[in-house]
Amino acid sequence: MNHLQTGKRGEALAVAYLQKKKYKIYGQNIRLGRDEIDVLAYDIEERMLVFVEVKTRSRYDPDFLPALGVTQRKKRALRRAAWKWMYQKEYEAPWRIDVILVIGSRIYKHIKQIH
Repeated sequence: MNHLQTGKRGEALAVAYLQKKKYKIYGQNIRLGRDEIDVLAYDIEERMLVFVEVKTRSRYDPDFLPALGVTQRKKRALRRAAWKWMYQKEYEAPWRIDVILVIGSRIYKHIKQIH
C-alpha cells in the first residue's frame, strides 16, 4: 500500500472514530491554497469547531511514531489553514485543532487542542 492509500485509510478511520464520538463531520480534504484541512468536524459535546489533522503509519515502529509528523512547521500550517477557513466563512465561535494518530487499522491517540 502506498503512502497516499495509507493516508486515505487513516482519514477514513479517523472520520469513523469521530462519528462514533458524536462529532458532526462538515468536510474532508479542504484545500486552502497550499494548506489543507484533513477533516473539519464539530464537537457537539464541547460545542466547538474542530480542525483535525490525521497522521497515519501503516505499522507500529517506536522510532517512527505518527506524532513525529506534527512539527512546529506543521502546527503553523494547521493554524494558517484554520485562520484562512474562518476568515473565508466569517466564523467567529470557539474552535480548536486536534491531531488523530492512526497506526495500522486503529486509532492510536487523539490529541485535543494542539494550537
